Amino acid sequence: MTVLVALDSFKGSLSAREASEALAKGIRSERPDEKVIVLPVADGGDGLIDCLKDDLLADGWQIKTVLVSGPYGQNVEASYLAKGDCAVIEMASCCGLTLVPKEQRRVIYASSYGLGEVIRDAYLNGARQIHIGLGGSATNDLGLGCMQALGVKFFDADGKPITDHISANDFSKIARLDTKDFSDRFQDVGVWAVCDVNNPLLGPTGATAVFGPQKGVQGDDLSRMQSGMAYAATVLTGHFLKDFSQSISSGAAGGMGAALMWFFGATRLRGIDAVLDMIGFDGILKKSDYVLTGEGSFDDQSLSGKAPSGVLDRASRNNKPTFLVVGSLRITIDRCKELGFANAYDLLSRSSGLTDSLQKAKELLTQIGRQWAKTYL
Repeated sequence: MTVLVALDSFKGSLSAREASEALAKGIRSERPDEKVIVLPVADGGDGLIDCLKDDLLADGWQIKTVLVSGPYGQNVEASYLAKGDCAVIEMASCCGLTLVPKEQRRVIYASSYGLGEVIRDAYLNGARQIHIGLGGSATNDLGLGCMQALGVKFFDADGKPITDHISANDFSKIARLDTKDFSDRFQDVGVWAVCDVNNPLLGPTGATAVFGPQKGVQGDDLSRMQSGMAYAATVLTGHFLKDFSQSISSGAAGGMGAALMWFFGATRLRGIDAVLDMIGFDGILKKSDYVLTGEGSFDDQSLSGKAPSGVLDRASRNNKPTFLVVGSLRITIDRCKELGFANAYDLLSRSSGLTDSLQKAKELLTQIGRQWAKTYL
């Protein structure tokens, strides 16, 4: 038998590769004669580069590292993948929430300027076809900091340029923008926004309302950012004569999805599908008998666009029994089976609580791997 282990990261404890290897270790220890293929996956957010690098490096890609500004201006080393005129960039590597301790976060002052610096570096190294993974960002600046780093000029009502790295705190200052230098340089660049959310930029399901509190936005900052985002969107709509504020995925990564649409005419790609295509998942799937997939927490949101659902879609089309392995299961096992999973396992029920499950994640995944192998192989 051939078993394909394709887990996403278990946030707070293990990377996608670490989680997949731990589960595979249990299967191999119980059934050493069976073939186990480890293929970590991601849905476009943090962990994208780690997920892709082994496969792409083997195919001639290179890892490039550049020193850029983090979400609060701190120096950050960000890495991206490049080959010929292609590049894959992970926004979380330069603007990620995990780059800033919880007690130091104030999202209204966070800027995506660093992502622009990474894009610029990739461009200078020859990239003209760029995939950008949106997810896990610490920012909610409508991607304007990023565009500022790429040469877009922003001016206040008195005609004075805004020179500080733009954040959500600057929305109300912006009266107009000048995109000539940006357009002259980047007109031949194609961009794909790789993401796992469908949220629009504005409204009750928009970037600020839904993801702001998840990033730690509280009190007056939330209302200021919502009204400021709506105002900035009208400025961009007036400049480009196009309105992307209600477009699918425009609210991804604090509005970066909308920015890439406005400034680059970006195409949106479902994150997990883009990743599975890049790593040649379908070819490996066809040679496999069983598939095990999962992530840190599985809930109703996981049913749309997240890694496990994307893996299940493809495995089901090829009649491959697929098993769900997660840190915390927030729907019933019967519901998982209704969705198409053959069975489901979780770490939380095997531990004394969340902290314990996070600390023992590798050990628990290995235990599940052994149990699964005893039952199914």
